[in-house]
Amino acid sequence: MRTLPTEHLGAAAAAAAPCPPPVHRRKRDAPPPAAAAAAAAAISRRGGGSSSSLHRRRRNLPLHVQATSRPDDQQQYSQQLDHQQQQQQQRGIEAEIFSLAVPTLATLAADPVASLISTAFVGRLGATQLAAAGVALSVFNTASKLLSVPLLAITTSSVAQAVGAAEQQGSRQQASNISATVSAAIQLALVVGCGQALVLGLLGPRGLAAWGAGPNGPLFVDAAAYLGARAMAAPATVLMLVLQGCFRGLGDTRTPLAGTLLANALNIALEYLLLFVLGWGVRGAALAVGLSQAAACVVLLVLLQRRCPLGLVGGEALRRSLGYLRSTGLLALRTLAIMGVYALGTSLAARTDPAHAAAHQIGFQVWLASSLLADSLAVAAQTLLARSLAAGQRAASQVVVSVTLRMSLVLGCGLAACLALGRGSIAALFSSDPAVLACLAVIMPAVILTQPINALAFLADGILYGVGGFGYAAVAMFLACIPAGGAMLLYSQLAAGSAAALDGQLQAVWLGLSLLMALRFLTIWLPLLLRRWPFDKLEAP
Repeated sequence: MRTLPTEHLGAAAAAAAPCPPPVHRRKRDAPPPAAAAAAAAAISRRGGGSSSSLHRRRRNLPLHVQATSRPDDQQQYSQQLDHQQQQQQQRGIEAEIFSLAVPTLATLAADPVASLISTAFVGRLGATQLAAAGVALSVFNTASKLLSVPLLAITTSSVAQAVGAAEQQGSRQQASNISATVSAAIQLALVVGCGQALVLGLLGPRGLAAWGAGPNGPLFVDAAAYLGARAMAAPATVLMLVLQGCFRGLGDTRTPLAGTLLANALNIALEYLLLFVLGWGVRGAALAVGLSQAAACVVLLVLLQRRCPLGLVGGEALRRSLGYLRSTGLLALRTLAIMGVYALGTSLAARTDPAHAAAHQIGFQVWLASSLLADSLAVAAQTLLARSLAAGQRAASQVVVSVTLRMSLVLGCGLAACLALGRGSIAALFSSDPAVLACLAVIMPAVILTQPINALAFLADGILYGVGGFGYAAVAMFLACIPAGGAMLLYSQLAAGSAAALDGQLQAVWLGLSLLMALRFLTIWLPLLLRRWPFDKLEAP
């Protein structure tokens, strides 16, 4: 019998034997959980400084040790990611604020420059013509700005809200709502402009008489000619402002700047032609303004039509536009209140002497001119806030508020520093009369020190308009104007019996103006800080 080798017998026996049960082992080198925790703690103690070295060491740990540290890493990474996203959002909002504010500032500054050139042209005609045009322009601006400026603010907010709603819902219906809102605002502007033209045409002579240029005075003929020509162009004046509001609401402030520059360039060219070539006098100066604004309106309408179709609207859009009239009326009362305080201050200063009155006018113009920068920030805040709230982006709206408040405070302090450093040069720029310069030195501290609060007050208006608080805007302004006007009157009466009565009366005026701006800011800032109506739409800071 043939036998197998020994090694073959062993292999056969092994094959015939039953398989042993499988042994479940831990992964190679895996320590128990307690050892893993100790290892992680040791690594943390050794590498506490560098996150990259810690990461390299963790890669060399067993897998389940890495898993025990992963939730903390994920939480830390999530927090870092949230912080980076917040920083990116803030930088984006800051960039958008600058992109809106800088063209707005240029637009606001362009009109005063053109007005100075126009004044120089009319001044060549003679002192009587210049004085007559000045009186007529004051009457026109009083009647026009009473409704036009509120309509500009309301248009900006309403269009921005329509854009925000379209961003949130993204439907074609919402896109058509933007067109309807813009079209309704334009229709309302034409109605208001025609109404202003009618009122100025009928009541213009009475207005001139109230300003001291009655029918028996030497200024009446030229003033009536200028006012009549400007009254005919009132629809173009109102429409120009409302078109600016439409573009601002769409987040575009460059196109209104181009339209304003076009209108001013045409105005200068037409004024030179009508005054010095055709010899039409002050009537020609007024016609030049109206024609240039009408031409700019045509260009802006064409550009606006390319962005959103325009047309006649009715139904809900028309009812909404009629609702804007109520808000416009409330803001008109607000404008009337602040103009009343300004007029009271000018009247009290005029009752002193020519030097004090001239110093007040210089200080007041410097005070208002510096507000142009703050106004541009207010426009940016209003546009972005109205849009983000309508889009349901409450966190973004809070960022807009905090960023613009910080910017306005820095801006106000910067303006105060610039005025303090250049106060001597600024005074010499406006007058060389020693008496006027001495009076100006009395009020310049108030002009300088109120710059930060002025910047905050103007921005607060923009924030208030952005949340749609037009009704509260009127209430807040009356709450600020009544104490300010009362302080002017009371302190001027007390100063009248003092040794330096004239200086004291001028200081009384600037005490009232300073109080006006402080209360104007506080009446808005306090409900904003507490998130009370109308700021309850915003997130808590």
